[in-house]
Amino acid sequence: APATFVIKGLMALLAYFVFAALEKKTGKEIVSRIISAVCAELLMVFGYFAFEGVLYGFAASAVNIPANLVQGVAGLIIGVILVKAFKRI
Repeated sequence: APATFVIKGLMALLAYFVFAALEKKTGKEIVSRIISAVCAELLMVFGYFAFEGVLYGFAASAVNIPANLVQGVAGLIIGVILVKAFKRI
């Protein structure tokens, strides 16, 4: 749980700063959201890989990369849909 707390917090910070920079530069909200989400999800995959690598070894940790990528893609898709839905409310 502590690793997830740190990784998810860093993901939120990264997503915010990437989104803010891209939104300011390009003015395209949806593109900025998607790019910032991809950056955050890649951070999640790397963060879990690094944490599990220290605990179990990096070869064993590499086994979880596909599952974490699936989790990241699902989070990205659901997140973009939810943001669009909540903006309409």
